[in-house]
Amino acid sequence: MTAAFLSALSELWPFLLAIAGVVFGWVRHLQAKAAKADAQKEIADARAHAAQVDAVQAKTNEDAARAGAENAKVRRDEDAAAVAEPDANRVLHDEWGKYGS
Repeated sequence: MTAAFLSALSELWPFLLAIAGVVFGWVRHLQAKAAKADAQKEIADARAHAAQVDAVQAKTNEDAARAGAENAKVRRDEDAAAVAEPDANRVLHDEWGKYGS
């Protein structure tokens, strides 16, 4: 039996080696396919995160621009009110004159 087995093995070892090579290649192919899918998922997640960051920055910039415009309007209204004040310069001097004398 042992001699028959060794005789058959000596005849079939190239075929067994070829089959083992095909199985090994197939397993490596599946591993590479899974690794590629994982990498593509990580890339998609990173791009989604970058899009969220961009959206938050855009909202922040929009809010800052709105606040700046509101502050400019308040400043413009205050300046217009100060210019419209009758004799504002004289009133200011009179108020300071009360305490200086």
